Amino acid sequence: MQLKDWDEKSFIRQVLGRFAATARSDDFDDAVIIDLAGITDRPDARLLVYSMDQPSFVQSPNPAVDPFRFYGSWIAGVTCNDVIAMGARCRGFSLALAAPSDLQTAQVEALLGGITDVLDHCGAAYEGGNLDSGQLNAVGMAWGLVPRQGIIRRAGARPGDAIVVTGELGLGWLEYHARKHKLLDQLSTEDTERFRHYKDMPVGAAAAIAAAAERGLFTSGMDLSDGLIEFLYTIVSRSGAGCVIDLLSLPVSPTTRRNLPILLSILPDSADVLKRHPELIAFDLGYDSPLRHAFTTPAGQVAEAARIFADHGASLHVIGRVAAQPRVLADFGDGRRAEIPAFWDDQYRQEDKLTAWSTFLQAFQ
Repeated sequence: MQLKDWDEKSFIRQVLGRFAATARSDDFDDAVIIDLAGITDRPDARLLVYSMDQPSFVQSPNPAVDPFRFYGSWIAGVTCNDVIAMGARCRGFSLALAAPSDLQTAQVEALLGGITDVLDHCGAAYEGGNLDSGQLNAVGMAWGLVPRQGIIRRAGARPGDAIVVTGELGLGWLEYHARKHKLLDQLSTEDTERFRHYKDMPVGAAAAIAAAAERGLFTSGMDLSDGLIEFLYTIVSRSGAGCVIDLLSLPVSPTTRRNLPILLSILPDSADVLKRHPELIAFDLGYDSPLRHAFTTPAGQVAEAARIFADHGASLHVIGRVAAQPRVLADFGDGRRAEIPAFWDDQYRQEDKLTAWSTFLQAFQ
């Protein structure tokens, strides 16, 4: 078989899972966990969490931002994102960088400056790494520490838990298509500025997540780099439970709702569905990453978690609950419920992402 014959999740489980513990279907998480108790002989030692990532050269939504500086911040944000998702406070970061010999020194400095911007925001140190000559490519490694009672795994959700997300969803998906299809001129000046600055600091609510995790308020969670629906199906696969999502509670910002018509114009087969249920834009392919995470928390502790987030200038939105039956359902608020199809980003997807998403929306006809 060739890689094109796989879907990404099956390849990870069936091939990588034979070699990597963190890729096994029954034990995968956002990052690698090292129990320091066995190394330090201190039973209360914190857990060390680390993650590696190889982000592509992504363009900033803001054309005024130096592309290499944004790439640096993107590398750090995406890599730290998985450490943050597990409740850890990032402490350190290293970089393996390959760069062509004709690259300007100033461009490398800009890239490193972008990394430093994010690490300063997270309270982490840039510790070094490796430099090689070749096509531009970067691999980041981030690590952090989390109290034993605060570690957030992908497993652990329990029936009755609330399902929460750390901020509004859908804006990144809309911004991406507005830029790709050259529709930005249809936005107001105010909304254009919101789109441009949306990912100026591409890292999630790190301090708020860590503070809530230290109180043991999350029973499970993960980053949303492949979209919200992946998390919902992770609850099924890892916790043996299900989800009921209140569509009307999905946090879609006024900016996103106001500008949905520009997305409808390029969805000829599914525009009517999105027009009737604009909240469905929250079920995109993870384009709000690395700014967003999702967690489950006991219903009686939601208020405390929300207060912690507010104290850190962040928001936490309840979007549904964990159910006993292992199904993923959408509640329309009018007595109707429908199955939410399995749908998330896939590196091996053969069809255009917008086409695939349009097909997904048609399940809500």
